[in-house]
Amino acid sequence: MPDLALTLDGHYPESVSRRLTDQGIDAVGVIARQDLRGRPDADVLAAATDEGRAVVTEDVTTFPAAILAVPNRAGVIFCDAQRFPRTVPALPRLESALVAFVRTPPEATRYPGFIWWLAPT
Repeated sequence: MPDLALTLDGHYPESVSRRLTDQGIDAVGVIARQDLRGRPDADVLAAATDEGRAVVTEDVTTFPAAILAVPNRAGVIFCDAQRFPRTVPALPRLESALVAFVRTPPEATRYPGFIWWLAPT
């Protein structure tokens, strides 16, 4: 099974995708993509799907509509904002959890359109 590639939703700083890439993870951030920055969640999910990437997001209130709008989608990895706050001291916890997730993916990632809640390592 090929490594899981990630698209980080627009609320994550570009530094996260760069540090993931430095650790050998195929990760891109919406914030660095002119074609996706500011676009609706469904557009982000559709683009990620076209690129074979799972979307990492904390948008639990709006992203479910995108999931319904893109039926043949790639996976979605939800990150709880309480467990993974977007503060400078806390971002390494998110990065560590994503690295562990990609390096040892759960069985669910074998299925198209998987939905997963990321857990701290």
